[in-house]
Amino acid sequence: MLSDFDSPKPAETMTTAAVEVTVPDDVSDSQPIAPAIPPSSPVPATPAPTPSHTLIPPAKTRPTLPSAPGFITLLGDTLNDAFFYRSEYSNPTGHYGGDWSRDNIGQTAEGADLDVRRHPSRSGPYTGGEMKTLKTYGYGRYEVVMRPAKGSGLVSSFFTYTGAYEGNPHDEIDIEFLGLDTSRIHFNYFRNGKTGESATFDLPFDAAEADHLYAFEWAPEGITWYVDGEPYYKTVEGDAYLPTTPGSVIFNAWTGKPFMSAWHGKPTFESGAAAHYSCVSFSPMGEETRACSDLFLARRPSTSHALTAQLSQQPTP
Repeated sequence: MLSDFDSPKPAETMTTAAVEVTVPDDVSDSQPIAPAIPPSSPVPATPAPTPSHTLIPPAKTRPTLPSAPGFITLLGDTLNDAFFYRSEYSNPTGHYGGDWSRDNIGQTAEGADLDVRRHPSRSGPYTGGEMKTLKTYGYGRYEVVMRPAKGSGLVSSFFTYTGAYEGNPHDEIDIEFLGLDTSRIHFNYFRNGKTGESATFDLPFDAAEADHLYAFEWAPEGITWYVDGEPYYKTVEGDAYLPTTPGSVIFNAWTGKPFMSAWHGKPTFESGAAAHYSCVSFSPMGEETRACSDLFLARRPSTSHALTAQLSQQPTP
């Protein structure tokens, strides 16, 4: 079973022309003194030296964040145990309606299934499944091939996160599906616990019926979300709520406590309903490491923020 970690593509050979800069003799620090010219002699014209090169202003340096190397995994073998933490703990506070259980994670040749069960736990009457990278990642492109779980009350997610447990502010970037209506996709982001302009879009398909590629690019200038290689939503310029702290890559399936029903619907789902994840990858900003889009799309999408039109769609009511 193919599963690769920290394995960037072989670098392409590129020849860079060396630039030779010639310093004219007339600007030497040790220039000799010219002999005096008699007053009666005409003063020869001194032509201006021809510059040997053109000065180019230095390019503006983009901010960076600490980040683990790029990776890709198809989630179907035990090598992932050294790369992902399979969550196993309770959630007595917060919005999750049950414990995370490793029993809710199944791996096959096709990927990983994370299910939600009606099973009593310390946190409530349910259990969910979650996987989380052991390393943290910064600016770059995050991709997932997945099918969300279907059923009222279910949530299937793919996101980056860091928070108080790691000694950091709450920074997060989300892709979420509600099992109540899997023909819609939800995007959200947080900086220091405060959410930015979240967005919801109708999809031209039912996401629970087949695998699709979802992604987001996180850069100092903003975040752009993609569906099957096409840009769907981008943060506005100068957004004060853009995250600035590296985080873990997390994906999970869950249902919430009773007060969450107003958002994700009443928990009438069938026990054991699962979200399926076929591929997860990360490519650091400015690098072309192997990615899920290399396997899922016929042509890898451009990752240039400058060429991505800013979208202005508002959340669908």
